[in-house]
Amino acid sequence: MDFYSEVKRDDFPDGIADFVDVVGVDVCMEIVDYCGGGMIYFPSKRSVIRNARNRVIKSEFNGGNFRELANRFEISEMQVRNIVKNQ
Repeated sequence: MDFYSEVKRDDFPDGIADFVDVVGVDVCMEIVDYCGGGMIYFPSKRSVIRNARNRVIKSEFNGGNFRELANRFEISEMQVRNIVKNQ
């Protein structure tokens, strides 16, 4: 018998209640189907957006605007140099 339609937020353990609030019961049940009982690692937002940030830096690099890009993206000039060097 399929009880999925009867699952409510309060049926989830307290440790993931906030997560259920964000994604909803239906999405959380899909995640439970996919990897229920296992450990899930969620990377930090910063590490997820790093490649996108680097692409923007490379596209806006004009050959000499290291300082401007470093200030704008709140990274060091050396980091900007390393990013554009690996184009």
